[in-house]
This record gives sequence, structure tokens and C-alpha cells, in this order.
Amino acid sequence: MTMIQLAIEPPLYFQWNEKPPQWQLRGVITGQRTARVCNVPFVIGRGLDCRLVLPDTQELRKTTSRWHCYIEGKAGRYWLADGSYDVIPETGVKKPSISGTFCNGKPVKEPREIFPGDAISLGPWNFKVEEEETKSFCIDIDDALKITQSGRRATMKAKDLKAGAGYKQLHELFLELNKLENIEECLARALSFAAGKIPAAEISAILLNRPGEAPSARLAWRKGKGRVADLKFSPSLLQQLSVKEPFFLAPRISHPSSGQNLQEITSALLTPLSGGGSRLGVLYMDNRGAKTAFTEDDLYLASAVSGVISLQLMAERQLFLGRLEDNLRHYFSSNVARRLAAEAKAGKSPQLEAADKTAAILFVDIQGFTNFCHAHKPGEVSGLLNPYFKLMSECIHRHGGYVDKFIGDAVMGVFQQAEPWDEPGAAGSPALQAVRAALNIIQAWRANSTSGWGRPMPLRIGIDAGRVVIGNVGFPGRLEYTAIGDAVNIAARLQKLAPPDSIALSDNGRGLVEKEFRCEKIGVRGLKGFGNIEVWIVTG
Repeated sequence: MTMIQLAIEPPLYFQWNEKPPQWQLRGVITGQRTARVCNVPFVIGRGLDCRLVLPDTQELRKTTSRWHCYIEGKAGRYWLADGSYDVIPETGVKKPSISGTFCNGKPVKEPREIFPGDAISLGPWNFKVEEEETKSFCIDIDDALKITQSGRRATMKAKDLKAGAGYKQLHELFLELNKLENIEECLARALSFAAGKIPAAEISAILLNRPGEAPSARLAWRKGKGRVADLKFSPSLLQQLSVKEPFFLAPRISHPSSGQNLQEITSALLTPLSGGGSRLGVLYMDNRGAKTAFTEDDLYLASAVSGVISLQLMAERQLFLGRLEDNLRHYFSSNVARRLAAEAKAGKSPQLEAADKTAAILFVDIQGFTNFCHAHKPGEVSGLLNPYFKLMSECIHRHGGYVDKFIGDAVMGVFQQAEPWDEPGAAGSPALQAVRAALNIIQAWRANSTSGWGRPMPLRIGIDAGRVVIGNVGFPGRLEYTAIGDAVNIAARLQKLAPPDSIALSDNGRGLVEKEFRCEKIGVRGLKGFGNIEVWIVTG
């Protein structure tokens, strides 16, 4: 099967991340000129879940979408399509890119077959389609890992003069790291620095431990040749070594095995990487066929380089967790986002399974929106909806809730009962939070309506509270984090009964908020599926 890759011209390069498996486009000198199109659909965009992640700045968001385009492949043939591959949860449909995708200068309106030599353009980026290079440099370090188990462990004291000398050599490295733009480039520079300063270091690699997963190679470097495309090793061998001491030294191998003879391995050195009170992994080095072997002095410099790499890895982890929490806040309340980020930091899988919870549900829509759509062009409709959705979401989040979904012009907000792990300030009645948000919504919409069609179009809001099921619902191919239950259905029906710019409650909802808000009964109404119930509105 013919494989393809995307090529980019300097000063831009591609960088490969193992976790998650994806390419990133960066302006770095240590990256690769080409990115293999792997694991189709190969989605390209600013989204962190894309196979090729493009740079994300306020300016680039004007021309590049989160999920800008994608490549599909089957039986050695590839097709390029514009827009998102998956249906967008907010709209229920696939979304086209913000500025279009072009192949050989022509817009891609329908999936188009692509071939080596084609040029793909999106936003400010230009890629060339190439047939994948068949040669790749591969290194297997299993033999070295086996022999190091019988090597000598070495400890170091902080007051040792050699330790200080090792750290003094880092001044040159720090000056270079200060000029680099990202962590991937810093890690590559640290490995190349170690290879240059330690004569015996032919192969250098960062091998990482991840909770619940087998160790994996983060980055590998070969002296004089650069990045190693494919570093092979047995994770179980690395786990058996248990590199917990400050340093581990395997002196020159006097009786190499046949496998070691094949790879010309003469000695190896491993030092632990640690941070945040836990072991992050190992800095691995070995020597292949050279006359030199690792020495005691090499331990001290390797120790210092390990410290630099550990700091970079911790900075990378904190940056990722910060971005993760920021992204989660778009979909969950701040407390849920904080809990999920904490679980990710601890190496736990996010707990999003459906569970029975207490929550208040808010539905809001624009009265007369259907007639508005009939009378106006699509661009005018989106000009009303986009600021409306933004304002509704801000008000809901401001009062401790999160947006579950958009349904046409309707917005569904969820205010969940505080959990034991939430901050003390998050405690409170979900129904009260929902009413506060609803009043804020009406006030903000009146003050900030950007419809441009005379007076602000009135809103209708319905709220109910009770036990609901919240979590992932669906099947493995299509999951949605949502709330389901009577309170959801009642709130949706109350919203349709609410007078303009009013908040409708059931008798149950009124009982939960009457200590803070005045309510007025507007009569008994029939709710489909629930019979006749008393309907109240919030008056102050």
C-alpha cells in the first residue's frame, strides 16, 4: 500500500508526540520536514484532538478552524475533505472550515482524491503531498537494558565537588534553552547537548513512565545523526531495572552477548527523571562500537542533564493540564473541570460514566425565532445567534452551571449539586443558582442585544430541579455528556409556557427558591407526559 506524507518548507517543521499520537506544526529547528499521514481519518486543525495540530493564536483563529479539514484513505488511495470529520455536538451537523481548504489552488467543496505532488493550502499553511519515505532509522536497546541489570549502582552526595562541576557545565545549555520556543525543542537540545559533552553517549533517549501504561520513548537522539525515528525496547525490561537510585552505571561490558555484538553495544548509563514527588522516567544512554566507555565523571553531568529534562517535563505537564482545564471549562462547570483536570494529573481516567445526581435544569429560547428565520438571510440569523449563545453561556457559567447543548435557538443549562470534592464556595442550591442565572440572562440580553432588528427579541425561560442522570450517554462510536430525567423534560415544557422575558417554574421548583425569590402562580397548565401542574413565574 502506498503511504503518503505531508511536507512543509522551513522555517516550519513537524514534531511527533507519542501521547496523544499526533503531529504538531511548529517553528523549530529540531523537527521533521515531513509528517506521515497515519491513522486515517487524518484530521488537521487547531483542535488538540487533531492528528496534525496547527498553531493556535487569536489571529490564526480568523483563518484556521479547530477541525479544518481531514484526509481519508482506503486501499492505497486518499481523499481530502473540508471541515470537521465528526458531527459538532453544539450543532448536530458537520461544520465547514472558516476559510476553506484548497488543493492545487482550487477550493475543496466535495471530497477530492489527492496524489503525490499535490499542494494543499488552508489558512496561511501550505503543504505538499509526497510518497512516504521508506527508509527510517531504527534502534533497539533491549540488549543494553538486559546487561545493565548486572551493572553497578552509584550514589552521589550533594556536597561532592564533582556534582558541582557537573552542574556548572549546564550554563551553556541554559543560554541555548532560553532562546527556544517550546518544550519539544528544549528536550531535543538537552539530548544533543548530552551527546556532545559525554563522549560515550552514542544513543540518548527519554523513556517515560505513565500511570496505568507501559513505559514509552518520548524522544531519542543519535550522535551526529539527530532524532531517532523508531526507538524499540521492551517496557518490561525497563520496569525490572527499577531505576530509583540517583544513578545507575553499567561499566564497559567485558562479555557481550551475541545480540550486543550485533549492535556493538559496549556500555550503558541510566539516570532517573523525577518531579512532583514521583518518578517520571529514565534518561537512557548507550555506547555502540566506540573505544570510549562511560566513566564516573559522566554520571555527574548526566545527573545535571536529567534535572533539566525533568524540569522541562514538569513544565510540559503543567502546561497541558492548564490547557486541558481551560478547554473543559467550555463544556463543564468550573468544579467539574477542576476535578477532571486533577484526575488527569493523578493519571486516572476521567470519571464521566452516567450517574444519578441532583441538579436544576434551565431552558431558554428566543420568542419569535422561527418567524425571524423566515424573514431573514442565513448570515443575519447567525449574526443574531452567535452573540446570543455567547451571552447565554457566560451567564450560565457565571452562576456555577454549564451548557449541556444548543438545540436550534434553545440553550440547555445544568446546575449540579456540589460534590464532596468541590470547593466549599461551590455549595448551594442548584435551583437558586439556576434562577440567579436566568435573571442575569434576561437583564444581560436586554442590555447587550445585538440583533440589530429594533427592540431586543424577548426570551422565555423554564427551570425545574430534581434527580437526573448525568454522564456519558450513547455508544462507543458516539458519546454525549448530557443530563436525562423528568426535570429536563419539565424544564423544556415550562420554557414554552413562560411569558415573554419571564422565568417559569413548577410548584416543586417554586418551593426550592421561594426563600430568596418572590413567585406568582399563573395557573394550572397541561404538560405533555406529566398531566396538569401548577405553573409559577419569578416576579422578584
